[in-house]
Formats: sequence, structure tokens, C-alpha cells
Amino acid sequence: MATSHPISTRLDEARTMSRREDNPFGSKRRDIDSPPVSRWSGRDFRGLSADFRVDILDHDDEVIVVAELPGAEENAIRVNLLNPQTLRITARRAGPSEEESGGGYSILERGNGILSRLIRLPASVTEEGAGTGFKNGVLEVRLRKMRGQSEPGGKEIPIE
Repeated sequence: MATSHPISTRLDEARTMSRREDNPFGSKRRDIDSPPVSRWSGRDFRGLSADFRVDILDHDDEVIVVAELPGAEENAIRVNLLNPQTLRITARRAGPSEEESGGGYSILERGNGILSRLIRLPASVTEEGAGTGFKNGVLEVRLRKMRGQSEPGGKEIPIE
């Protein structure tokens, strides 16, 4: 009876384990070079990209959205509650100017442009009593949960 080499046995075990559903590195593993996947991607709208990262906190009486907007200026950010469960955050980010660079960049990854994201909220909210704050490239939006029915339409929420 032939015995297999201990290394090939361990490789076979590793292959079997990588096919198992309970392996944390199995089918859910992503390549390091691939873009980050939002943990809330199932809540976001299909087919739309996520230009920036957000955290969403669902408390008893409010929903808090925290968004990373590096390079954005406060006066270039717009927050709109499109309906009771959809928030849109849009920001303009200015990249380095030609004068700053002298045209001599060998790599330029921090471009300029508009960042935008539609966020599906975990509960119906109202713009009444909404609050925002922006510091060090991080936007925080606090929205009170609704107690009754919603009205159609939307409203812009000013940055404080």
C-alpha cells in the first residue's frame, strides 16, 4: 500500500477546506487589488457604485450615517433626503491643480470630481430635527425616525 507524502496530504486538506462554506477565506475571499465591498451592499441600490464608504447606525429613535469624504470641502457637500428611506450624499472633491504639480506627477490617484451615493436607510426617517456635522473629511448625518406616515418628495439638509 502506497502512502502519500505529508505535504501533499496537507495540500489536499487545504483544498477541501477552501471549498467548505464555513471557511472564512473560501468563496467570500476577495483579491487585495479589488475594490472594497461595502458590508451594506445588500442595502444599497443594485447597479450603482459606492464612491465613498459609509457606516450606518440604527438606534431606537434615530439613524446615523457617517460618510468618509476625503478631500471634500464643507461648502461642496449636499445631503438630500429623497424619501423616508433614501438619502443621497453628493460632494465635489478638488484634486491637485496644475500649478501645484508642475505637471510632474508620475502617479495621480487622488483625482478631482463628484462623489455621489444613494443610501438605503434601515428605517423611515424625517428631515425634521435632522442634524449634520463635517470635520476632518468625515460627514455625520443624524435623522430622526418617523412615527407616522411619510409624504412624497424630498428635502435638502444643510451642512452645519
